[in-house]
Amino acid sequence: MGLRATFRSLRLACALAAAAPLLLCGCSSLLAESGSAAAGIAGTSIAGAVTDSAAAATGIGIGVQSAARAGVQYGQRRIHDQTQRQLSATAGPLAVGKQAAWRTKPSVPLEREEQGQVTVSRIISSGALACKEIVFSVESPKGEEARFYVASICRQGRDWVWASAEPATARWGALQ
Repeated sequence: MGLRATFRSLRLACALAAAAPLLLCGCSSLLAESGSAAAGIAGTSIAGAVTDSAAAATGIGIGVQSAARAGVQYGQRRIHDQTQRQLSATAGPLAVGKQAAWRTKPSVPLEREEQGQVTVSRIISSGALACKEIVFSVESPKGEEARFYVASICRQGRDWVWASAEPATARWGALQ
């Protein structure tokens, strides 16, 4: 295989690996597995274009697949951070017992939009260390029962920020 054909194969493989997640937006588990499969195909194409060594081809395939999986997980972490920021900003100004609606639309379409209600259940501390405990719901667009979670937020400068460790729930998947 000539050098020009090798680079053409590499460009095609990279394009396939980059485009696959965009075609499968919305379902993170499907995206993770199909992205991994697309990366495997791309890795095979790259390996076939670069080497005849089975060991080197295996290494290339594993590397490409790992990079694709890491990319999906990075996107999921960004979405969860956006959700936490939205919840903190909504709940921060609320007094104990007051309730407000929250909604998030992920900037990266790896997961669906979420919405629900948030309330401040108690003030944890005040003064220099101002923190609140919040209770929030995540409502299903399919009419299923809402799921409820508890978290802590604290004032950081003028903003309210998420102060809980990642919730130990299935909602966050690999990010626990």
